Amino acid sequence: MAQGQAARATREAVPTVSRVAIIGSGMSGLAAAKQLAAYDPVVFEATPSVGGVWKHCVYRTTRLQTPRANYEFSDYSWRNRDDPAFPTHTEVVDYLEDYADEFDLWRYISFGSKVVDIKFLGGVEAGFTEQWSGTSKAPLRGKPTWEVGVATGGSDTVQYYKFEFVVMCTGKYGDVPRMPVFPPGKGPEVFKGTVMHSLDYCKLSEEETVELMRGKKVVAVGYKKSAIDLANECAQANQGAVGRLH
Repeated sequence: MAQGQAARATREAVPTVSRVAIIGSGMSGLAAAKQLAAYDPVVFEATPSVGGVWKHCVYRTTRLQTPRANYEFSDYSWRNRDDPAFPTHTEVVDYLEDYADEFDLWRYISFGSKVVDIKFLGGVEAGFTEQWSGTSKAPLRGKPTWEVGVATGGSDTVQYYKFEFVVMCTGKYGDVPRMPVFPPGKGPEVFKGTVMHSLDYCKLSEEETVELMRGKKVVAVGYKKSAIDLANECAQANQGAVGRLH
């Protein structure tokens, strides 16, 4: 188990002009920070913790859907990688925190820093593949080409910083619910029950989710990981009750 985050030394100040910006401190963000450590990267994380989707977009019953040995960094194994149980989402977050401890990544992370704007300033002749494909051309040339706007602590004030390279590690799920579009008069506005996106559901406490689902007829729209996890939660909330799941 990783130590309490409060005891860790995280980045308190961001240079006005720096070399590499990494947006997000989930699995890919931490890996990028480790690989680019020689450039003293700045990792902007909007939330107070690392973990990305495993920390903020999970349900109480969410587990990894593959054996833990198949879901690990090539340079850092699970401590209990022979455990046949599929890890819970809290175990995954602990693993990511341990990874950050192992490679001293906390010093690069600026928590509570939400990127709200990115502007390309131009100035670099070589394209992405030329810069990072292992050719003789230097990937970073000492001239900022990106401007990143960051809001901290929930403030509306935006501070701008300049970087030579920006790595997007925000994942593919995002934090904006995408709801199906229905014809007028045939959507949620005429439905007498509760309509909720899974992103909003995962923000509820365990007690709130059980109370929401108990004794209800529930329809899960979708069939991938989130839908399966949600179906499991609904089934558990309705064990021995009248509710049904479709």
